[in-house]
Amino acid sequence: MSVSKGVWSKFVKRSPTLALRNKALRTALLSPDLPSGPVSLRSKASRRKYQSIEGLDQIYPLAYEILEKRSEDIYSKIESLDQNSPTYAEQKEKLEVAAEKFNPEVVYMAEYMKNSLDRTQPVFRHYLKKTWEGYSKMLLMQRLETLAVIPDTLPTLEPEVEVKLKFPHNNQDRWIQPGTLLSSNVTKMPPSLEVIEFKETTGDLYTVLMVDPDTPDLAQDSYSTTLLWGVKDVKLSNTDSMIDAKKLMQNEDCEFVEYLPPVCEKNTGKHRIAFWVFRQDGPLTNAPKGLKREFFKIRQFVEDNKLTPVGAHVIRTLWDRNTENVRKMYGLPEGRVFTRERVPFLKN
Repeated sequence: MSVSKGVWSKFVKRSPTLALRNKALRTALLSPDLPSGPVSLRSKASRRKYQSIEGLDQIYPLAYEILEKRSEDIYSKIESLDQNSPTYAEQKEKLEVAAEKFNPEVVYMAEYMKNSLDRTQPVFRHYLKKTWEGYSKMLLMQRLETLAVIPDTLPTLEPEVEVKLKFPHNNQDRWIQPGTLLSSNVTKMPPSLEVIEFKETTGDLYTVLMVDPDTPDLAQDSYSTTLLWGVKDVKLSNTDSMIDAKKLMQNEDCEFVEYLPPVCEKNTGKHRIAFWVFRQDGPLTNAPKGLKREFFKIRQFVEDNKLTPVGAHVIRTLWDRNTENVRKMYGLPEGRVFTRERVPFLKN
């Protein structure tokens, strides 16, 4: 017994990306009796032995038909929306999510094919956001707060986007968890960032600031912030979410402060390297080329340019045996070596 053929099998009102391309997988997913056994079972013998749950071949098509009819009703509501209403886009997106979120094909892809989802579809952004809020968002905020990136760099953050970070050179092409301790060999070349928006966007402009708030300030017996990298006016969308070397080469004006790797000095402990992602309200005018790195006032910069922080990431690094090689690679002077000064004990 097969499921009905209604709105979920037609692509006049909906995108073909909401359907599974693998015909065998789609057939198995939508066939309650599974005549050839589940696709997840690799062994032919195991598939032959498989027996479907008793009564499922009657219940599944009925449930599918009810959900599909509900989806059809929701699509009818979308067509009746007032397109001149100021809330039209918001209402339409909510209804598009409601129309598809119980579709078995959509649910399967959202669970097992996260890296290949069409992010122009509201329902896939909905599921990606749920996954992000269930773990990665909480992990990020825990690291930003326990490492005191908040409030040492910016006072707070209400994350709206997922920021993923990797250093693709030197076989390090993997996403890095916030708070990870990395060697100078990994961070010696610029990273790639992915900024995943959960709202519809077709070309918003973004700024990225990479700062080290743990630069020793001997004059004040404290620490100062160094700007290691500054990128502005980067256009991102639901279909183009990467900030990488290829994109920056296409528009050299985006990089207003060239990348300088974190090269910690010896005995200064672990440095927090924070990446802040901002949404712009227009092209940046107060970000001149060659902006001074040292004693960077990040809060003032954000205020002057009317930037909205929407995401962040953080890594950690410290001096290692390769740090001096990286310094030479960038034409930097030798790093200082800090030592503890013992204060003599004075007797009364």
